[in-house]
Amino acid sequence: MKTIQTVVEELPEQRAIFDENLLLMADAQNFVVSSCYDHEETNTFRMHHFNYPILRERFGLPSQLAVVANKYACSSVKGAIRRKAPRPNFSGRAVHYDSRSSTIDLVKKSASLLTKEGRLKVKLNVPLYFQKFSDWKVKESNLVKCRDNKLRLMIMIEKPAIKSNGSGKVIGVDRGITNLIATSDGWLYEGRDVFSVKKRYVGLRARLQAKGTRSAKRHLSRMRGREKRFMADVNHCISRTLIDSAGLNGALILENLKGIRTARHRHQQNWLFSNWAFYQLETFLKYKGEERGVAVEFVPARNTSKACSACGSIKKGQRQGSVFRCKTCNVVLHADLNAAKNILHKYQSSRAAVNQPIALQADGASHRL
Repeated sequence: MKTIQTVVEELPEQRAIFDENLLLMADAQNFVVSSCYDHEETNTFRMHHFNYPILRERFGLPSQLAVVANKYACSSVKGAIRRKAPRPNFSGRAVHYDSRSSTIDLVKKSASLLTKEGRLKVKLNVPLYFQKFSDWKVKESNLVKCRDNKLRLMIMIEKPAIKSNGSGKVIGVDRGITNLIATSDGWLYEGRDVFSVKKRYVGLRARLQAKGTRSAKRHLSRMRGREKRFMADVNHCISRTLIDSAGLNGALILENLKGIRTARHRHQQNWLFSNWAFYQLETFLKYKGEERGVAVEFVPARNTSKACSACGSIKKGQRQGSVFRCKTCNVVLHADLNAAKNILHKYQSSRAAVNQPIALQADGASHRL
């Protein structure tokens, strides 16, 4: 699934109706929120019987918008209770549309949106980048009033995933600190520039937090957004390169790093691991892999950095910084590339174990299948 952002090219008279509709839906959803707390109930179906007649009569909502208002307000209350968060409040900046309350045609770049005054047909300004997704299936959308006062339609689209059959290229991928990525086919992505930027953010964040003024807090908020966007861009570039390298029906093999943040590290490395967006990279690889027919698999991380990828020897002191010197077979490799090869070997061994013949014991004799 993807979300594409389009600008609504509404007429002046349509804009007034959309603005009124946004505020009306917010009032209706805030009413449903209060109703949920009054009845101590968040089930959408049961709250529908309480709220639907009032949403239709008092607020004058069309049938489907009344259903949408009840559904998403109940969902917000349920989430707030689960997170122990304050009562939800709808501000009138966005309204949700499902497939029954809207009709969107990305090819013709048009949409028909339900309002209190009936359906309004509008033109959509679809950015050039998103036009390649025009053949994807439209699921639902959100009409949002943005800070620049423009109305934007955030459209959720989906396409059946392409499943890799494993017949293509298989690449072992090691993730690290000095080198963000090392692959079994020899690609290294150095992390020096990335972490120098992150160190600058860490120092600036510490100074602003120590200052503690209102303007410092505003600066912190803006800086947090820039830092997240920077790291997301890095992970997008890395994931795109890896997916392109594997190709259709290929596979990317990664270490299972679950629990890496809670593991014990040297004091100097704590901030590195806490700022390491490895899970985001996994997420990017998975959804891009589904789109391009590349499988993403995981193997245990144990001994991938200690073992020799040539002979399998595990002895202390073989890895020295970025150099791996095997004390058994005397092979010399880049330490991260050696780890990537070990990840690939682990995957190949596990596949071979699954596909090997099974021995059955029958009548005292061993038979191979």
